[in-house]
Amino acid sequence: MRILFNSVILCLGFIANAQSLRGIIMDSNTKEAVPFATIQLGPDHGTIANEEGGFAIRPINTETDSLLISSMGYKQRRLAVNSFIQDQIIYLEPSTIELSEVLLRNRMPTAEEIIREVRKAYPENYVNELQKYQMFFRGTTYMNFDRLNVDIKKATAIPREQVALASEQLDSLARAIKDSRLIEFQDYSGAIFLKDKDSSKIVIDKATKLIDSRKDFSLDDVQKKAQNIILQYLDTTLTYKLKTGLFKIEDSLAFDQDDFRNEKKTTFTNREVKSSVVRTLRTAQWFELSFLDKILNTDSYRFTLEGASYFQGNPIYVVSYRPRKSKSKFSGKLYISSYDFAVLKADYSFSEGKEGKKFNMKLLLGVKYVENKNEGIILYKQQKTGKYQPYYIKRDHGNYVYLSRPLKFIENSKDREKVIFDFVFEGEGREKKELLILTGNPLEPQEFEGLSEAEEIPFTLLKQYKASIWEDNQIIEPLEEMKNFKVNN
Repeated sequence: MRILFNSVILCLGFIANAQSLRGIIMDSNTKEAVPFATIQLGPDHGTIANEEGGFAIRPINTETDSLLISSMGYKQRRLAVNSFIQDQIIYLEPSTIELSEVLLRNRMPTAEEIIREVRKAYPENYVNELQKYQMFFRGTTYMNFDRLNVDIKKATAIPREQVALASEQLDSLARAIKDSRLIEFQDYSGAIFLKDKDSSKIVIDKATKLIDSRKDFSLDDVQKKAQNIILQYLDTTLTYKLKTGLFKIEDSLAFDQDDFRNEKKTTFTNREVKSSVVRTLRTAQWFELSFLDKILNTDSYRFTLEGASYFQGNPIYVVSYRPRKSKSKFSGKLYISSYDFAVLKADYSFSEGKEGKKFNMKLLLGVKYVENKNEGIILYKQQKTGKYQPYYIKRDHGNYVYLSRPLKFIENSKDREKVIFDFVFEGEGREKKELLILTGNPLEPQEFEGLSEAEEIPFTLLKQYKASIWEDNQIIEPLEEMKNFKVNN
């Protein structure tokens, strides 16, 4: 009786607080996490499991709600909200079927035939214009420095003992940056207003940035930190020209210039946020010569029918692809509805030995760039109209960068005193961007035309992740690396 009483009290407390339901989704056979599973509380309220299988979703009505959990290749599972146990592990059972079970014709179609049907059907299956999406976006940036050297080569304007002090400080800066764990998280919620594939607007209602502000690792900011060290030893009554190689950057650079003050920025520009969000969305859009349209080119890629599976009780084809021509770069799988030939899921990554954009002028200009990672996953959800919209998009990019840049401070005086130092950087960067489309609705043209975008988007700067900030928003549950991130004072 006491156990029953305690259970009732716990249940009533849970309902009263209407706290988010948190759990982890795992494979019943392997006991490994099932990433990117779909969790629904009704047709218009849902979320996605993260890469570790973790999810959080806020219930609407705990008396009648039930969680519907589904993932490609697994039997879907339904759980009543009022019996949900916080942080419980939810096991999904793998589900595979024979190709003969999805045979809708007199014979089994080939992979190329399936792809041709996909191409024929996608103008009718997907909506690319006059849509309003409520969304949540997360961007995670990593930077690893393999090499960072800042050396003073010549200093006619600084006494020898001060040159030694500046060199020591530059060495200390380089060591601190190289040894640091450089990572940044940006979250924002809001809406995307899509007129067509080329015209869009965004409105952000909440944004956060999680970073150790002492470890700002953009290339420009690292260079500014080095410049600050030099500037403190120069004559502050004079101004200076700053040159890098053959290119002049500043005509009049002064020690007390605002750009060199250590002020904490508290806003994003609309341009940078919109670029991240819209470029991520475009990966999942269907139009001529779009990313996915190029992958469906049977002249550029080879396709193989791997088998069949279920998604939300419906049979699907599983088709893999790999490059047919040298200019084609990706491999992956497409999960295709056997009824209307809509792509329900697409994953992609560089094929073995393939790389993206390259620029190598290391000897002439001291610059080398190689895009060495490009992979992602795209999930779609069917709307009430029967059309499909993007549901979850993840893009993971990585690159190698080498930069050798000689910097010169030239005094604006008749003496033309100068300080010359070399800035050599080598390392790898990575950007992971995730976009969750919560709801999609038709957009009236006049609503789009009348919408104005803010130029600046304020954000809350965090020193550690705070779930309470997003308690009223449906988000992607953060990974453990984000939950455990903390700035030490």
